[in-house]
Amino acid sequence: MLAVDGPATLVPAEVPTTAARVVADPTRFRALLLAERPRIVVCSEPPADRATLDLVTAERRRRSRMRAVHLAPPDAVEARLAALAAGFDDAIPSATPLSELVGRLAWLDARARPRDGSGTALPVGDDLELDLVAHELRRGDSVIHLRPKEFGLLALLAAHPGRAYTRRQLLDRVWGPDHEGGMRTVDVHVRWLRSKIERTPERPVHLVTVRGLGYRLDDPER
Repeated sequence: MLAVDGPATLVPAEVPTTAARVVADPTRFRALLLAERPRIVVCSEPPADRATLDLVTAERRRRSRMRAVHLAPPDAVEARLAALAAGFDDAIPSATPLSELVGRLAWLDARARPRDGSGTALPVGDDLELDLVAHELRRGDSVIHLRPKEFGLLALLAAHPGRAYTRRQLLDRVWGPDHEGGMRTVDVHVRWLRSKIERTPERPVHLVTVRGLGYRLDDPER
């Protein structure tokens, strides 16, 4: 198994490993895939087993910027077609020349990057992206509805990941200094946002409370 450019993948041993991790054991690979955040996952079948393939397809659905490639012997046409149907981004014969394989991985990686380099798309967490132009929160091709003030609050926090804001600062910047509502307004909107961006809203890992101060959005790339 191989993990390209960042933690985890399954591929032939001859692939350069300067930006990749090669893992021969499916059990260890599955553990790494869940613990780390690889940009590209290459599964060679064998050694990948059914549990590994199922986990990769599940992670591919959950993480919009991850790309998954399936490798199988040249005569394993049905296996490659099944991988494509399951959600893999590419499925190619294991006999494919190394130069072509590397080129395909680079092409997939480029497509997985944010759609523009103008700073108008901000990462939020769990492969969520906030589009400041379209006013949309997206996970892959899915759009998650945000109320106007939810969008404004999330945009402010996402533009300054890791920075803690007091409730008063958030209220003044998002609702305006003349807003007559109390600090509770911020808490309510934070709760709504957590229900949309956190896996477990009761135990947030992205939009976190800074005790005695307010809130911050932790950098999703850390």
